[in-house]
Amino acid sequence: MSALNFTHPYGFEVYANKHTIGKHTWERLYNYPHVGFALSYYNYGVPDELGEAVSLTTYLDNSLWQFRKSSLRFNLGTGLVYSTRHYTPGSNEQNYAIGSKFAFVLLGTVRYEFPVKEHVYMNLNLAFRHFSNGALNKPNNGMNFPLVGVGVRYQPGEVRLLDVQDTLASSIDKRLHFNLRLAAGVKEVLRIDEKHPMYTLSVYASKRLTQTNTLLVGADGFRDSALPEEYINRGLPVPSELSDQRLAGVTVGHELHLDRLSFVFQLGRYIYQPYDLYPDYYQRYGFQYKLCQNASAGVTLLAHTRTAHVIEWGLGLHI
Repeated sequence: MSALNFTHPYGFEVYANKHTIGKHTWERLYNYPHVGFALSYYNYGVPDELGEAVSLTTYLDNSLWQFRKSSLRFNLGTGLVYSTRHYTPGSNEQNYAIGSKFAFVLLGTVRYEFPVKEHVYMNLNLAFRHFSNGALNKPNNGMNFPLVGVGVRYQPGEVRLLDVQDTLASSIDKRLHFNLRLAAGVKEVLRIDEKHPMYTLSVYASKRLTQTNTLLVGADGFRDSALPEEYINRGLPVPSELSDQRLAGVTVGHELHLDRLSFVFQLGRYIYQPYDLYPDYYQRYGFQYKLCQNASAGVTLLAHTRTAHVIEWGLGLHI
């Protein structure tokens, strides 16, 4: 990657957001954040190997500190990114960072904002962007770059918060619940490879601690059909009998609630791994959306330290 390191990308980002005013409980709990969409363009300055990228993301923007009309704010979001150049055998083999045209993006921005005239705010930004396809295609080293920037925000009118009294604090269901989650994903292991399915069965207990926080403890069972390619990828001889594709682990985690949507983080440890191809520990990051009282849909990334393993698409049952 020496030909691609230390480039000097530049970009433009356009945001359209809405200031929450307290219609929902989560808006008041999180101090009336901004929610919205961002359309971004980046030019890496290496046209033949990296090309350009365009992303569409959704985000949550909140105040960390406020003094009069100035504020320090934090913006966190995710979405999709399209890259004009990616790894292609025979024509663009130096680009190990971007393995596919489409990938996922994680963005984070800290900015200091201050008014310059009525309805107009100037801001100074320090940001970080991460692009990855979650092992859907190889190679997938990922694209990571910091940004410094300057921006302007126009707010057409005054924000008027609703005067609402919360009555839900005493009605939180703090009983122990049991959950079943079925998920599946596909991944590539080699640079020229077919898609290999991976299946996950998760059983875990959950206990709501506050309106926004839930503790998770459970276990995972996996079926990984890519094990032969994992041996080849590591330069190891493939055993003559490689029939056991099962893995199992125990997990502890946290769920952060945002109305029907929640953010899930879990740390797991393998307790059954017959071929010792992976590290002992794994992580899971993702989103879960409550479809009804007892069912949810979600997408999570399973990773080994800083290496993406598979993106899991799943359905959950909660009792």
